[in-house]
Amino acid sequence: MMLKSVLKNKIQGFTLIEILIYLFITAMLLVTLSGLVYNNFNARKQLIASNLINHDARFVLNYLINRIHNVVVIDDIRPDTYQIFFYPSETDRFSLSVEADDLVYREVEDVGSGFPEQNTATPMVLNSSRAVVSNFILTPVDDSQSNSNQGVIIEFDITTKGAYGPITQSFETFITIR
Repeated sequence: MMLKSVLKNKIQGFTLIEILIYLFITAMLLVTLSGLVYNNFNARKQLIASNLINHDARFVLNYLINRIHNVVVIDDIRPDTYQIFFYPSETDRFSLSVEADDLVYREVEDVGSGFPEQNTATPMVLNSSRAVVSNFILTPVDDSQSNSNQGVIIEFDITTKGAYGPITQSFETFITIR
């Protein structure tokens, strides 16, 4: 009977080994969960940056396709600053160049006294402020019958800037004139 009363009065608690095991398991769970959250956050940042790049590239390529398809003549003037002039008509001319990390479209009109300098035209920036365009290359292409300037190969890189981290993608396409 006395043994029963001693056992009833025994104070229940955790041993030092049980507490250490509990702390170790909790620490391992927290490290694993924080790693998952961190990786999820980085994947989200990469996805947003990739979407920004693809959005800019789609806009740039669609704009250029719409403009270049209607060109009558492509004039290759390399190695000048504006490498290629595109003529949608006899009185209109446009060019593309990279200026201060932006892809710039400039169009001028011949009002009877010849074309003004291309750099005097109002620039239209084709990429967003969250993207940098680099390695922009235009290459006129002849067709299989040796007709010159039947299209142009366009190559460029877009890099995101800002909070989503630098991600770069390269783009290349061939656009024919109609």
